[in-house]
Amino acid sequence: MKNLKYLGLASLIGGAIALAACSGSSEEEPQNIRIIAINDFHGNIEVPAPNGVPVVVKDSATPINTGGAAFIASLVNQLKASNKNSIVVAAGDNLNASPVTSTLFHQEPAIDVLNQIGLEVSSVGNHEFDLGKSELLRLQNGGCFNGGVVGTDTCLNGGTFSGAKFKYLAANVVGSDGKTLLPATYTKTFGGITVGFIGLTFKDTPTAVLPSGVAGLSFLDEATTINTYAAKLRADGASAVVVLIHQGGQTTASTLNDKSCPGLTGAIVPIVNALSKDVDVVVSGHTHQEYVCTVNGKLLTSTGFYGSTLTSIDMTVTKSGVKLVTADNIPVINDTNKTLPAGRVALAKDATVDATVQSYVAKATAVKNLPVGSITASISRALLPNVSTPTRDETAEGAMGDVVADFYFAGVPKADFAITNPGGVRADLLFQNGGVVTYGDLLTVAPFSNDLVTVDLTGAQVIRLLEQQWEKPNCDAKKGINGCGRLLQPSAQLQYSWDASKPEGASEGTGARLVAGSITIAGVALDPAKTYRIATSTFLGQGGDNFTVMKAGTNYTATGYKDIDAFVAYMKSNLKLPPPVGRVKRIN
Repeated sequence: MKNLKYLGLASLIGGAIALAACSGSSEEEPQNIRIIAINDFHGNIEVPAPNGVPVVVKDSATPINTGGAAFIASLVNQLKASNKNSIVVAAGDNLNASPVTSTLFHQEPAIDVLNQIGLEVSSVGNHEFDLGKSELLRLQNGGCFNGGVVGTDTCLNGGTFSGAKFKYLAANVVGSDGKTLLPATYTKTFGGITVGFIGLTFKDTPTAVLPSGVAGLSFLDEATTINTYAAKLRADGASAVVVLIHQGGQTTASTLNDKSCPGLTGAIVPIVNALSKDVDVVVSGHTHQEYVCTVNGKLLTSTGFYGSTLTSIDMTVTKSGVKLVTADNIPVINDTNKTLPAGRVALAKDATVDATVQSYVAKATAVKNLPVGSITASISRALLPNVSTPTRDETAEGAMGDVVADFYFAGVPKADFAITNPGGVRADLLFQNGGVVTYGDLLTVAPFSNDLVTVDLTGAQVIRLLEQQWEKPNCDAKKGINGCGRLLQPSAQLQYSWDASKPEGASEGTGARLVAGSITIAGVALDPAKTYRIATSTFLGQGGDNFTVMKAGTNYTATGYKDIDAFVAYMKSNLKLPPPVGRVKRIN
């Protein structure tokens, strides 16, 4: 009885206190909260080669060199210093498709550096799944790389790797047991105000990674998932809801931080338009574009890529919700700039982060700087100058992509031709040091450690495969100078013409942009009834990037030959390699 009386009294006292709080001004006392965002870092712990990502700002026509983890850390520290209520977040693709220093050590350097920068919560992106769900969980939770050499290429710090201190979220990635692979949400309280975060990747992630790596996982609709968890966060007391999503768009802006957001398009737009009033801010990524926009009454941001900029999002929030929200994309100005526009100042390196970066660079140097060949001029991907940074254009043929297809062909005896997906070509070969090319240069171009495979297709299937470049799935995914689509990068044996005046974005299986009779294999007209052997990567061979015709092929064969090994052999047998001649002709 005493206990019951005590509980009753406690309830009365608690109710009185709660009532007093409601009647006072503290209930609506605002908190100024700062969210510092990044996306598509891709393990760029060093300044991205050669001097960083060039960013064009409004007050100068000369691009500013940006990026580098030690400079990111300094800017993060500056932004935190002016607002104690700060949190660092990311919208996926923190890892993989990385430069050599992160790649050689199985992304552990990237995790280590992001931990030191203070990243607290991130969505997964498609590249987090490049080596499968098990490897993603290792990077989150710790442990040495399976098959790696402890202290040599994994667990470099005293034979251990503790994993990410930040939390990965995967609200729309669900296993066969109905549970999310990683947590769906994260909350943080600032002065009594709770902010909820939802993290997810785009629903078509299985088309962008090896199917075997995501076996048993379902990737759910983005907007439906967000709205479900946003309602739950609100019900649990969140005063603001922020979405971290690895999906994005693009604008036609020519300078950084153009908040007029001209010509905003992309897959993120219908997602944001479908979101409920429970969502306040959407931090996006994936398209490597930079923007600060307002869509459906919600702030929508993206920082670009490789740590070129950070987004500073400032919210004034009370218990009842967000009263004001603004954002700016701020360039991460490194020390490689010879001159800077008036009012712009280079950041100093954060000494702690720089020391960590340099320790990994030193460990990688011997392998990274090993000469493997030479080039006569820079060999580049197709680039689209857009937003404020030059972005690779997957709708076009690029010389670097052609070289990748050429070394695929050279590495696979008895293939008729080779192809690679444009998104798999991650960097250029720059003419420097007299044209010398190192192992590190090659691994930066091709960082995925893909196996080379062969697949047999009939000539009729080859036609269908090439039409898939511009059909709806790839048209929805990529935009560029050729309108839309993904242009497969071909080896020298495959040549053809396509007609840009023909409709793009046709339904699957109905595209008709190829010029009839233009396809040749090794100079001979394609025979629809003949079977051709195609050399490619595991990813494309299993139908990645919506090239589902590959899955309908026969005699899928793994060669056991890694792409990087084939690349090294090709460079050694083609000394003084010139940029290749194009193989694809666009008419009209």
